[in-house]
Amino acid sequence: MRTWIIAFSSALLMACAAKQASPGAEKIFVSDRLPPDDCRFVGEVHGSQGNFWTSEFTSDRNILSGARNEMRNQALTLGANYVLVETQSHSNNTAGFSLGGTYASVIIGNAYSCPPASLANS
Repeated sequence: MRTWIIAFSSALLMACAAKQASPGAEKIFVSDRLPPDDCRFVGEVHGSQGNFWTSEFTSDRNILSGARNEMRNQALTLGANYVLVETQSHSNNTAGFSLGGTYASVIIGNAYSCPPASLANS
């Protein structure tokens, strides 16, 4: 019984945290503006965090940050340094038994590799 309580408590605490950004991913520029002309498309990226079961234990900020971090991690793997956000979807708790707020976030974007000088002028 004690092991079950520890496992449940650990899972609950993990549900509260945002997905972490890989080292270097925090430097990737994320925007809703088109990238500079000299950037090269390297692939589509997406990120998501949250679900109905963990939403009551995870802050809206962590849900949104976790989705963004996952997207940045994928962009880093592709060698990108710029992500153009194409679409974002945030599902909200509106059921009568819920505390409200965001319960899931999905972000989809296009990743680009841009010369550093191009980003300095963005």
